[in-house]
Amino acid sequence: MRTKSVIAVAASLAAIVIWSGIAGAHVTISPTSVPQGTSDAILTFRVPNESASAEVTGLRLQLPQQHPIVIVSPEAGSGWSVVVHSAQLPRPITTDDGTFTSTVSEVDWSGATIPVGQFGEFNVLAQGIPSGTNQLVFKAIQQYSDGTTVSWIQVADKAAPDPPHPAPILTLTAPSSGNTSTTSVAVTPGAVNTTTTSGGSNGLAVASLILAGFAVLLSLLAVWLGRPKLNDETPSSE
Repeated sequence: MRTKSVIAVAASLAAIVIWSGIAGAHVTISPTSVPQGTSDAILTFRVPNESASAEVTGLRLQLPQQHPIVIVSPEAGSGWSVVVHSAQLPRPITTDDGTFTSTVSEVDWSGATIPVGQFGEFNVLAQGIPSGTNQLVFKAIQQYSDGTTVSWIQVADKAAPDPPHPAPILTLTAPSSGNTSTTSVAVTPGAVNTTTTSGGSNGLAVASLILAGFAVLLSLLAVWLGRPKLNDETPSSE
């Protein structure tokens, strides 16, 4: 009975470790922040495959329209087919490059796959980051080969400070000193930017490793307790 209890506890901890790893994998944006009024920024959306059997076959990225980015250009040559949707602006935006009456509202990627256990990165060049807000919310809809979709569209609030499917959010900090129109923030396309890992993600990883080690120890203990015991009595010789 004691051996079965130990095995049950070890199995529960292993399940917790697996769930923690899945729960920590979200669609994220890099960099996580840029100054308001930034002229050029390459935004990278990192998309993990969280399915146990299906491939990721597409991503729909909806861009903020209340505070729009003037020009959005998806990366070429990534192996994905790209469809760009535009929408009319409620009022024209005038910059050094001219006057714009429409902007990109959605970018759709399809035609390639992200295998199970891997992730993909989708890059867009954002030109003309707005100045009238402190954050930009991007809604991402992830599509799988089995027909399921996962919508990363939730925004944290007091009622749900840690939603299960958070939208990628770009924080806009105070404008840089000098002329913000010449400010440039870029991330190398396709590169893994390790500086975007948040403190919460680091804590989750450490906790997962500790739980995993504890589960392994309990499993070894279960094997040791369940081993056949030797008979302490030695038969006497005649």
